[in-house]
Amino acid sequence: MEVDVHPPHAVGKRAVLMTDLDLLASIPDDFSGFRQVVIDCKTLSRESPVNRSLWLRGLLDRMNADYGVCILKKSSIEADHKLVATRLGVVLLAEDEFDIYASAMSPLYSSTTAHTANIDAWEHFFAIKDKYPALGSAIQFGRSSYWMQNEAGETCRKTVASLYEIRAELDPDKPEHLALVADIAALFGRTTALLAAYLFRAYLHPRNQHELEEAVKVLLYGGRDAYEYRNQLYRLLKEKAGTEAGSEDLALPEWGRFVQLLRQLLDAPTEASRAPLILREIGFARLLGSDNFSFAKTLCKESPQAGRFAVLILSYLQKAAKLPADFSTHLEKTLLSLLGN
Repeated sequence: MEVDVHPPHAVGKRAVLMTDLDLLASIPDDFSGFRQVVIDCKTLSRESPVNRSLWLRGLLDRMNADYGVCILKKSSIEADHKLVATRLGVVLLAEDEFDIYASAMSPLYSSTTAHTANIDAWEHFFAIKDKYPALGSAIQFGRSSYWMQNEAGETCRKTVASLYEIRAELDPDKPEHLALVADIAALFGRTTALLAAYLFRAYLHPRNQHELEEAVKVLLYGGRDAYEYRNQLYRLLKEKAGTEAGSEDLALPEWGRFVQLLRQLLDAPTEASRAPLILREIGFARLLGSDNFSFAKTLCKESPQAGRFAVLILSYLQKAAKLPADFSTHLEKTLLSLLGN
């Protein structure tokens, strides 16, 4: 919820906010990993429905989203406006039509027990930066920076870096901190699912470890030339710092664990995209001090493999970001209990 949208290539020294999204949905897709849907609930009093749909169409392109839903404070919308919007990939709805639409799209719409469907929980989550200012950068990363990247490789690197930067401020005994780690793990899980989906389409299962590592490095750093250039700079910096470069190349921290994680996701790439919601759900439950994990348990029951992937994602991030071991212990214990029952 509430994603801040910034320009794709800023030239100014100060970040400029273009607009904000009421809701950005990232929906598991068996072919591409995820589909994006933007839901917009705002309109100017004199703005016509079709003008709003034209504005939303531009926003869909900026966010690489597939569809948009625009909910207007109107009693009715002209049929021609709806038709034009539909051809633009936008569903125009009057306020009193939304429940009809949502109920048809999801049988669980009016009965979900998900903590992630609780608006108060989102407000509590965003307020973490006010209570713990040192964690503000990570909250902002999840609220904006993460979604502004076009390449999964770049997002993957920046997600690990975002968690690493705040590691010294995190306390596993504080529910807000547990929730933040679980949320960043959910974002990381989404990114690794995208990488796994791409690798599976390109290679199915790489023939050997070397082939997999080479493919992953190219994805993470934007191509072979970009990787070789950055790797050369990395080696020069290590030499200048007096560190032996040896055969060590540029890679994510805990590189062996990361490659192993992707190899395991490749065993069931369509299930990997189900893991992020499980991670965010248990994080929000911790945030609210709730012992009700019924929705997360349902997700794990529907996809036990996704639950196991969630455990592996947490385990990798705990090592890569050098978090206190208790983070992994608290959250993994919850996940394992849901998988075991």
